[in-house]
Amino acid sequence: MEVKVTDFGEFNGKKVYLFTVENSKGNTIVLTNYGATWVSAIVPDKNGKKDDVLLGFNDLKGYIEDTCYIGSTIGRYANRIENASFSIDGKVYKIATNGTIHSLHGGAEGFSSRVWDSKVETDGVTFSLVSPDGDQGFPGELKATVRYKWNDENTVRIEYSAQTDRPTPINLTNHAYFNLHGEGKILNHLLKINTPSYLLMKGDSIVSGNKEQVENTPFDFRQAKPIGADIDKPHEQLLMCKGYDHSFLFSSLDAKISKDIHKPVIEVCDPESGRILELSTTYFTVHLYTSNFLTSVNPGKKGVKYGEREAFCLEAQLPPNMPNLLDRFPGETCILQPGETYSYATEFHFTTV
Repeated sequence: MEVKVTDFGEFNGKKVYLFTVENSKGNTIVLTNYGATWVSAIVPDKNGKKDDVLLGFNDLKGYIEDTCYIGSTIGRYANRIENASFSIDGKVYKIATNGTIHSLHGGAEGFSSRVWDSKVETDGVTFSLVSPDGDQGFPGELKATVRYKWNDENTVRIEYSAQTDRPTPINLTNHAYFNLHGEGKILNHLLKINTPSYLLMKGDSIVSGNKEQVENTPFDFRQAKPIGADIDKPHEQLLMCKGYDHSFLFSSLDAKISKDIHKPVIEVCDPESGRILELSTTYFTVHLYTSNFLTSVNPGKKGVKYGEREAFCLEAQLPPNMPNLLDRFPGETCILQPGETYSYATEFHFTTV
C-alpha cells in the first residue's frame, strides 16, 4: 500500500492536502483534510475499465463553496435536529441553524468545513479534530477521530471515534455521493436494503421517530430493484422529500457484534458497468439520499455541474433528530458521556458482477 501526499491549497491559514492511497491492484482512493473528505474512489468495471465513482471537485475551491456536503465528514451531529434544540439532564441547548429553524449536519460551521489534523498510516489516513465547548452551541469539548483504511480487496473502512468532557450529542457519518456508472442519473442502479422498516419523516425533512414497515410501500428494497422504480410514486413520504431521503433501520443486536462489522446490509449495482457497492456497518440506521436537491455551485470533476438524482448517498449513522427522540430507541443513545468512547465503523466494498 502506498500513500502519496500533495498540496491542495490553504483555508483559514491552514494547509490542505490530498492523500492518494493506492492498493496493490492499482486502485485508489483520494482523501483531503479539508472536512476529512473522501474525494474519489477509482475502481474497475466488469471489463477492467477504471472510473471515479464519487462525485467531487478538482480543486479546493469547489469543496469550500459546495453547499451539498459532497464527500465530507459530518459532525458534530449528522442530519437534522428539530428546532435546533435539545435537552440534557433538564438543560435546554440551542444550537446553530442553517437555512431554516432547524440544525443540519452540525450547524452553520460544522465539521465538514474544518481543516482537520492528519496522520498518514500504512493503509490510509487518520484525521483528528478538537471541537471546543460551545462549538455551534454544543456542550463540551469533543475530540473526534476519523480513520480511513483502503485494502487490496477494494474495501474502504471508515472508523469513527470521539471523547468528550461533558455530555453531548454526537453522530458522525460520511456524505459521499456515489455514481457507480461514473456519471449520469442513478435511477437504473439496482438497490437492495436488507431491512423491513424505516423511519417516517414529517415537515421540513425532520425524522418523527415513528417507524413504518416497508412492505407494500415504495420503500421495500428487500428484493433488488432500480432506485427509480418507485421514486415518483404519489406516496406522501416521497412527495415530501422529492424522492428518498430516509433512514432505514437495522437490528441493533445484529449491527453490534463486539462493535465489529457484520454482513452487508445494503448492496447497489450498476447493471451497465457491472460495478457493485456493498455497505456494512456497526450503526443501526443508514440514511438513503437520492440527491433530490443536488445542485453544485461549481463544475464537478468532468467539468459539468452536478444535478438532481445523479448520485446516491448511504449515510451510516445514528437516527436523525435522535437527541429529541431518545425514548423511541430504548437501549440506544446519541449522548456521549465523559469517560466513554464513541466508536462506530462502516465499510464500503467495491466489486463487480
